[in-house]
Amino acid sequence: MLGVSFVCEGITHKFKGISLLKVLFMNRKNLFSYVIVSTFGAILLEAYAQWLGKLWIYPYLNTFIYFLVFVLGFALYWLMIVETYIAAKVLLDHIYKGRHYVTKPYKFERILYYVLASVGIALIMFGTVSLISDYQNYGGYSFSINEITDYKVNFLYILSTFIGVVFVLELFEYTQHKTSFIKDLLHEYPIPFYSILIAFSVTALIMETENIPHHFWIYINWPYENIKFLGLPVSMFLAWPLHYLGFLSLFRAFTKEDSQEIWRGDLIK
Repeated sequence: MLGVSFVCEGITHKFKGISLLKVLFMNRKNLFSYVIVSTFGAILLEAYAQWLGKLWIYPYLNTFIYFLVFVLGFALYWLMIVETYIAAKVLLDHIYKGRHYVTKPYKFERILYYVLASVGIALIMFGTVSLISDYQNYGGYSFSINEITDYKVNFLYILSTFIGVVFVLELFEYTQHKTSFIKDLLHEYPIPFYSILIAFSVTALIMETENIPHHFWIYINWPYENIKFLGLPVSMFLAWPLHYLGFLSLFRAFTKEDSQEIWRGDLIK
């Protein structure tokens, strides 16, 4: 993760003259904000996809070691996510000129993001309540990070929750007068979308192939898990962009200068 992040640092510095690590370490407030946001993002991911969703297990970890490395491990993981995304975005922005910075929203956006947030809250409630209800019907819930369970969670509940979180974060970004993933698409700036596709393809391939011979994490209970690529469920690879969309939105919603490049085009009004 550090190696990938450092390579991406070189790319962003070469083509844009920016450095995420420099911004994070230039003052304690930026670094503290990042750690808080990355920890919160990790809790969201693990709570719904691992603790409740049972989509993977960590066979070599016990509960104590798992929580001991939780903050640092996910801080590095999310750093790699952001670095690979920004590197892909910088390269695409360099190749395809004519970016524009969204300064004037469409009239319908005043309502759109509140509607999205309302739908998002409903999706989060649906996913959470459905997960808990299913466990009650199944006979109860047991916390485990390293044991395979025979109970297969409905993936729709997890998916709806993550989409709901992204919709709610869109409102957070809008009320702070920041650009967002959906706002960029509405204003015909698709580079963030393409950047996520490129970044996740590279990162997923590196992370998953590196893990194949060691099995630091093992995937279970995925939909259509008999359809495989590299011996892993294809549905898992298709879900990888949610890591990017979810954390990038969270990072942008709750930080300032350290995340300003995420959805931003040229500063041309």
